[in-house]
Amino acid sequence: MARKKNKKLPDVDILHELFDYDPLTGGLYKKGAEPCEANVLGSWTAYGHKKVHVSGHGQFLVHRIVFCMYHRQDPGSYFIDHINGDPADNRIHNLRRCRQKANALNLRKKVNMLSTIKNAVVGLAVL
Repeated sequence: MARKKNKKLPDVDILHELFDYDPLTGGLYKKGAEPCEANVLGSWTAYGHKKVHVSGHGQFLVHRIVFCMYHRQDPGSYFIDHINGDPADNRIHNLRRCRQKANALNLRKKVNMLSTIKNAVVGLAVL
């Protein structure tokens, strides 16, 4: 299955006009809002990432926005990998720009639980 191409992010200056980012907590806030948990922007995707709507530009994943704001460069076709595997952790030291192959090496193995014997559970790793 082909990967959906990433939309070009708005200009980094526009992002800085609209948002504040705290690299220590990973929180993205509306410009001028108090940086507290209640004011963190974004809604959850089915994959555990956060996304935000940028007026006039559409929706974007928060980790791509914060990477662009911090490094002042759109990651373009690169993936932004969550090093610790937690898609909700947008602290800058947990984000790295990489190609799809490097990103795939960091994926967690899924485990399906099967029970064929009474009171016994066997784990089956699915890659």
